[in-house]
Amino acid sequence: MRSLVMEGRVALETLGCKVNQYESSYLIQELDEAGYRIVPFREEADIFIVHSCAVTSRASYQTRQLLRRARRTNPLAKIVLAGCDAQCESDRICREGLATHLVGNTEKFRLVDCLNEEGTFSEPYLSVGNARSFFDFTVSPVSRMHNGRTRAFLKVQDGCDAFCTYCIVPHTRGQSRSLPAEDVQRQMERFIGSGYQEVILTGIHLGQWGKDLKPPQDLVGLLAHLPLERVLPRIRLSSLEPMEWSPKLINDLRSQPWICPHFHVPLQSGDAEILGRMHRPYTPHQYAELIHELHRHFPKASLGADVLVGFPGETERHFGSTTKLIEELPLSYLHVFPFSPRPGTPAATFEDRISNNEVKRRTQLLHQLNTQKKNEFRRRFLGHWVQVLVEKRVQPTWWQGTSENYLSVLFQSTRPLLQGSTVTVRLTDVTENGMEGKAEGYSLD
Repeated sequence: MRSLVMEGRVALETLGCKVNQYESSYLIQELDEAGYRIVPFREEADIFIVHSCAVTSRASYQTRQLLRRARRTNPLAKIVLAGCDAQCESDRICREGLATHLVGNTEKFRLVDCLNEEGTFSEPYLSVGNARSFFDFTVSPVSRMHNGRTRAFLKVQDGCDAFCTYCIVPHTRGQSRSLPAEDVQRQMERFIGSGYQEVILTGIHLGQWGKDLKPPQDLVGLLAHLPLERVLPRIRLSSLEPMEWSPKLINDLRSQPWICPHFHVPLQSGDAEILGRMHRPYTPHQYAELIHELHRHFPKASLGADVLVGFPGETERHFGSTTKLIEELPLSYLHVFPFSPRPGTPAATFEDRISNNEVKRRTQLLHQLNTQKKNEFRRRFLGHWVQVLVEKRVQPTWWQGTSENYLSVLFQSTRPLLQGSTVTVRLTDVTENGMEGKAEGYSLD
């Protein structure tokens, strides 16, 4: 007689960051090896797992919506909340009866064991520890990314000690801790063996990699551990904070041709007073100097920034400083976030809140500036040849992919292409969503 584990259908939905995406790939791999059958979240399942994000109130709202949808799909299913929202909102989830199992950020790595525990909506199984007591990096080897992703995310760091006044992440992810370089190298080898042509090094606070190791190390040392005897895929760095760019790191990146010319440097605000209230350890002038330096060394690079709109106390003058700074900098795109008060953070208690209508207005202005920046960057590459990672075919001779400098490219090719391969494309037009082009050797004959 087959066990329930062998017969169980499991659906897992992931919200949030690249770290969550990597961890979900590990969880699905573990569930598959335990004998569960993985099905899409929209289908009926015996177990629904929401791998959650809590960085904004919107993310927490989406988590609760997914939990409710899962229960409607199968009222008899186990409903599991895993990850950041389980860490910070377990009381609310229990009170509202939205899950049968709540599993924290460390505990989720033994998810298969947790699923064997009994839990109900009225008395859920709860396995959520104190995130700040997490001292070790949990090694979680992955062979392939879930959902057929063509780019691999490699989690090398977890946790954060920055304590920005608006951010709940240090409380949900715990202390900064690093995957040792030897383990990073082994995981890179797995992805190379699986045929990935692009790997994104990612972490909750990537620039802090190695600070907790003995002896302490840094990103320059990590890059030196990559398997140079093998042909490396192209490597992309995820977000790096402004004060974590050193001349040594910039020079090292310049010497490594497999590093994608795409760098994301969070700004949050272009006003010194607001940055101080946010507990961000740099000034607008320091940020501007860094962006100009990166643009000088990597003239073809895509340079992105996060911007937080409507932080408590942000006057029209403060906001004007932000827009002026962005206008003057060679940024390629923006990720714009309206301020979201998170219980447990200092900013949630600040009284000088901005009205919702004003936050929406400022957000819209920055979205317009984002469109302008994107189009300016795209126009620079008309007629240029770029290397595009093939992500999907959209029509018989049309394909979608991403260039090494983060341009979204829709291109024509008369020869068949493999998803996940790279192809040389000449860019011919700017579109609303990116660029169009033609693959090398394209011909209608």
